Amino acid sequence: MSAPTAADVQAAIDAGPFNRWLGVTVTNLTPTAITLEAETRSEWTNSADGTVIHGGIISALLDVAACFSLVGSLGGTAPTIDLSTHFLRAVTPGKIIVIGRLVKPGRAIAVAEAELANEGGKTAALARGTFAASATSPLGAS
Repeated sequence: MSAPTAADVQAAIDAGPFNRWLGVTVTNLTPTAITLEAETRSEWTNSADGTVIHGGIISALLDVAACFSLVGSLGGTAPTIDLSTHFLRAVTPGKIIVIGRLVKPGRAIAVAEAELANEGGKTAALARGTFAASATSPLGAS
């Protein structure tokens, strides 16, 4: 199996309607990590004045990054079994950077984590998840 490229991973992300709607862009890919960037949109906000991004969007971005950090070791993504998210500060409109990292590959279960920061680089949320490695979907599979 050859290592997936950032373009391969971007195509896999964009193949999912929700992930495509999130509008994330792969900016870095290694065998055990991925960096994604997204520009917030007004429909992501949770406050009347539009200055706070909804926690569900934050969790979704963390899940996508953690899930796609698996592609280097598993050759694809795996369904999320559990995701624990820790919100550290409000996420405000602008560029969001999310880094997903493989913690432990496995044949049955894999563990990955993700960190989300505002453009200024301050960590705003963290997540750790377990993924069903035994049900991996290879990149490009429908």
